[in-house]
Amino acid sequence: MDHEQRTKATNQQDPKWAAKVVRNIGQIEADFFHAAGPVSERIMAEAFLTLQKAVTPPWELIENEWATQVVCPEWKMARGVGVGDAWLEVAEISADEEGYEHTWLAAMAQTGPTLLGVQLMFRRGLMDHAETILRDDKAVAALWEKGWARDESSGALFQPIFCPAERLAQGLEQSDLTAAVAPFGKAMADALGSKTELDKLLAKVRAAAKPK
Repeated sequence: MDHEQRTKATNQQDPKWAAKVVRNIGQIEADFFHAAGPVSERIMAEAFLTLQKAVTPPWELIENEWATQVVCPEWKMARGVGVGDAWLEVAEISADEEGYEHTWLAAMAQTGPTLLGVQLMFRRGLMDHAETILRDDKAVAALWEKGWARDESSGALFQPIFCPAERLAQGLEQSDLTAAVAPFGKAMADALGSKTELDKLLAKVRAAAKPK
């Protein structure tokens, strides 16, 4: 941490809040690691089962160590090996100016500056062209009617996943997360139901990327 960062941290400090945190640091750490670990993993495991029901051919659901993705054969890369020219991914959309990491629980419950959603992703070679087109209101107008949203900071296009914290808490207490993870299935179903519009959007991105 350099001098500028130390000064910023000092100016942002609320003495009473800082004292409260220090007095309760043991419980705060225990709660955080429990939320980021076992609780989030349990909810995401249930969410994956819900996504499996929502994803039907020709779409294919893929889960790996870093992401849950849905791919379509028609979106495959013309050359090379990869997920595809585009795909759908359960992702965190962050608006945290400080760049802090947040739990998926907080993103899902929208208790902080992050959101959770089924995001339209593009491979690296198309990303620059996609970013320009995704910020074009006319190009994405048809998707607004399908429930899509856009993060104005990052340009991310996504179907929001939201569940109130209390509903999540009740699901955990009752050992029944069906209602809590239902938004995952709805967001994915809405995203897949937009395939015609997404196909047209991908075609624009592919066309923009072709050598002139």
